[in-house]
Amino acid sequence: MRVKKLLVIALIAFPMMGMAQSSYEQIGESANSTQFENKRVNPAYQRWLSQYEECGRRINEVSEQYQREVDKRGYPKKKTVKAKMELVSLYIDLLIQERDSPELNQNLDIDKVNSKISMWQSQLDGLAALLKKI
Repeated sequence: MRVKKLLVIALIAFPMMGMAQSSYEQIGESANSTQFENKRVNPAYQRWLSQYEECGRRINEVSEQYQREVDKRGYPKKKTVKAKMELVSLYIDLLIQERDSPELNQNLDIDKVNSKISMWQSQLDGLAALLKKI
């Protein structure tokens, strides 16, 4: 009985799916490709993106180490704070590079990037203040 219900539902759904697909316009590969598609295949953007993702991954790793040290000792080690500061500084530089480079900033929300830069700069300032206290 259950199989029959699924079959009926499938038969009803297939014609609807066919109608929905026929309403889409075909987009040409060359002239009509979006800026986002161009950005994805742009080698400069791909290099930047891999650096950006790697830096983010490393920040997360150092942040986990930082948190383990805080949990164990009540404060992080100087070398961990310095490592995190270097990575956050690199991350800010990558965001600035994205914002300022014509190859990377196609269809970019500049205000959002500036907001990210300011947030990370605040974190960097906080880490610098913490480093002075340790």
